[in-house]
Amino acid sequence: MQATLAFEHTTTHRTSDRGERYALTPVQMHEQVKRLMREHPAPGDSRFAAYRIRGTNPFSNIARSIECEVFRRFFGNTPHDMHQSYGAYEDHSHFLLAVDRQTQQPAGTLRVIESSEIGLKSLNDVSEDPLRLPLQSVLDYHRIDTLDRCWDVGTLAVRKPYRGEDNAHFVGTMLYGLFHGAACAENIDHAVAILDGHAYKQLTEMLAIPFEAIAGTAPFEYLGAKGTRAAYLKIRRVVPTVEKHMDRMDSVTRASMRPFLARVIYAEGLPQLVDVR
Repeated sequence: MQATLAFEHTTTHRTSDRGERYALTPVQMHEQVKRLMREHPAPGDSRFAAYRIRGTNPFSNIARSIECEVFRRFFGNTPHDMHQSYGAYEDHSHFLLAVDRQTQQPAGTLRVIESSEIGLKSLNDVSEDPLRLPLQSVLDYHRIDTLDRCWDVGTLAVRKPYRGEDNAHFVGTMLYGLFHGAACAENIDHAVAILDGHAYKQLTEMLAIPFEAIAGTAPFEYLGAKGTRAAYLKIRRVVPTVEKHMDRMDSVTRASMRPFLARVIYAEGLPQLVDVR
């Protein structure tokens, strides 16, 4: 589930892990970020640097620990809970990580789960209670020919100092912009996610991202959170839908909203993504 603005191989998914990869302390995260920036310097001089880190790389534990820190605050998840939920997908995940250059602190992360022999987490979850949607029904409804070109937005987590209007929602919209740009670059056609109600409303109403309910489903309770939405996105609809949304705005509203929207659909003002495998 995404927090509010919020791959299985035996070599990395062992019972003995018990969630340790989600349990870096703030001091340990800070030290790991400094090492990441030394070993993988990011170009440019903007405040935030952006990394794409494979789930098998040890630096990905920075992102996992952000997930747990934020999810503990909003949903009460422990490192063990996170391991239980995402452990099977670790080798098939990559993380978009925003780093604050000024403080050398991690600011937020977005997890992408890629298709594998075990499927996508969101589609696996909606096949169970209470929705009980068969995979083929979802594929047929949304005309998804192959999951090889479908990404699962597994999580979005922004740390408290970087959330909300005080920070112009920069980190959250930065991560969505990086996701959209990467999806377009890799010819990804579809995305799925399980979103809490607040995140779904922000994405569809404030940013006009054309998420829709998977197979027309109603909101449901998920891991104790009511109003959760199972969401589907056609990637190629994002730009024209948001552009039409901007065209309908009056000039004052457009001037205030354009920085957020252009960040997401055009990657305006975003740092170059550094790939860490």
